[in-house]
Amino acid sequence: MPLHHDSPLILFLHDSFAGVAMRGIPWLFPSFEVLHFFGMALLVGAVGVIDLRVLGFARGLPLTALHRFQPIGVAGLVINIITGIGFVASDPLPYLMNVAFRLKLLLMLVAGLNILIFYFVLPRQARQLQANASAPMPARLVAAASLLLWFGVIWAGRFIAFTGKGTL
Repeated sequence: MPLHHDSPLILFLHDSFAGVAMRGIPWLFPSFEVLHFFGMALLVGAVGVIDLRVLGFARGLPLTALHRFQPIGVAGLVINIITGIGFVASDPLPYLMNVAFRLKLLLMLVAGLNILIFYFVLPRQARQLQANASAPMPARLVAAASLLLWFGVIWAGRFIAFTGKGTL
């Protein structure tokens, strides 16, 4: 079903508390942008240190010690989901029709699946590397994919404002 200005999803988002607030409170949108960047820094920072260790950087650190950063990454993801919903609710149709926005959502989905592969498909020893141990190749491939996917999420996110019909 194609989206248009009177689609139920568009109307729901537009008329939601978030949509009304994002359009009506002048300082809210730029504040959400700052929070969105902060959330991404937390998320990519937490995921990034784990991925880099799996790829062989900082081998002196046991990977289990770096898993302590997971709550920080989850906090960043929650911040980004909340602020992202606010952005979309502010003007839903241009966001939902924007190819960069759609690419960002797709990359986020694949990155999420990649995290699930790391934690639930790879052998336990890949997640519990001791100091100076090398990760098996499948774990390194998952870590490299993770870094590339999150880079893609950031890239697509930045391009949202520069693609589409110039309405953002």
